[in-house]
Amino acid sequence: MDLEERSLETIGDRCEECGAKLTKEELEAILERGGPALCSIHAAEDEPGLAAEESDFGDR
Repeated sequence: MDLEERSLETIGDRCEECGAKLTKEELEAILERGGPALCSIHAAEDEPGLAAEESDFGDR
């Protein structure tokens, strides 16, 4: 088992699940939440409430 700390400074520009190129907003969200490098679709699958929080649904 690898217990070494991973640095987020080395995150890639592609989603770890589907390989899609990450947007600037997605990269910023990854840094804020501490990884993993997922596109907004796969991040929402991991955290269902995340999609609603990051969207402007409440501002309408």
